[in-house]
Amino acid sequence: MFVRLRGVEIYKTIGFKDIALIYGDTEQSYQKTAQLINRIRYQEQGGTPSRTLHDCTEKEGKEALSYINKRARCLLVKNGFSEDGTCEDIKPEYNNEQPVTIPKEQVISAIDKCCQDKDISVEIILSNPVPYENSESSTQISIDDVNVKKQEEFRPGGIKSERGKRKFIHNTIAHISKKDVGKYVLNGHGIKNVLLFLTAFLFHNGLINDRIQFFTDGHKMLNDTIFKCFSWYKNIGIILDWYHLEKKCKEQLSLALKGRFIRNEILDKLKPLLWYGLIDEAVVYLEEIDKDSIKAMEKLDKLIKYLRRNKPYIPCYAVRKELGLCNSSAIGEKMNDLVVSNRQKHNGMSWSKAGSVGLATITTLKRNKENDKWFETKGLNFKLAA
Repeated sequence: MFVRLRGVEIYKTIGFKDIALIYGDTEQSYQKTAQLINRIRYQEQGGTPSRTLHDCTEKEGKEALSYINKRARCLLVKNGFSEDGTCEDIKPEYNNEQPVTIPKEQVISAIDKCCQDKDISVEIILSNPVPYENSESSTQISIDDVNVKKQEEFRPGGIKSERGKRKFIHNTIAHISKKDVGKYVLNGHGIKNVLLFLTAFLFHNGLINDRIQFFTDGHKMLNDTIFKCFSWYKNIGIILDWYHLEKKCKEQLSLALKGRFIRNEILDKLKPLLWYGLIDEAVVYLEEIDKDSIKAMEKLDKLIKYLRRNKPYIPCYAVRKELGLCNSSAIGEKMNDLVVSNRQKHNGMSWSKAGSVGLATITTLKRNKENDKWFETKGLNFKLAA
């Protein structure tokens, strides 16, 4: 009737897990949660130790992530994929490269409003390679890595290993949303694993005929991995988050130019060009900067190469804003904070891989409101929800 226990291990009830994991460990340290649990149960002496909570959270998170992994692979096999995410049955609907877009008349009207006082032609804006997708026929995905410090490894006898470059644990967080349907958060260790979960999730929720619109920070490895994993599906796009584009320009211009006054002057003229998606004009402007204002030409060249490389992912942000379309991966950054950073990035904290990913998985169950179903049935809906 009950699973076999080891040593003095106790059975964890649903109520215990609810208080300890959902209202405790995901919000505060294991020590504080242990004090809370023992206070509620009047066991302040000889009650539940913090290490027990740590092991329970790690184990529960590992089981939940293992369930998602197995279910994702089953869904992929069911839909003509191998277990590693390779499409073995490419269907005609996967090759549709034309997304459902906002009517051209509506786009031109938005361009006219944005460019009333600007010397920019409608044709230049329309030539931007990023389409204006219809939000009702698209699924938005913000995906990014968030890193926490890795615990130092110890040799036998308790001797610390030699100090070297600081190592980190990588959690990948993906936020999926569809207008008027709902949202969901996925997490895992590494981009490829989460993209595999994501592919299965799209099939399970009937989203595979939508425009799959990614929002990223422009990291080359991330973009390349997305296109590689979704090479079987043509109706896909990436948009570079405006905040990260602006941040990159500030950082590189600070390194390239002589002083903040010159940098700010250049930036004030560069940002409007980027906001309207005029990358060729922005590159020409950067190439014409007076050499007397430059202290590190290689840094300026790096920024120019960055803009050229990301040109296919830089839309006309102004028009998208006018049309009410998303320009940012801010919701993904917020999920990074809520799922990982707020709990795992305090001063002095370091984590094992199993401990960090396990706690992030429990926090994800909480964000998706799937914790009750998981604790009761050891299953998940794996569906978009309001």
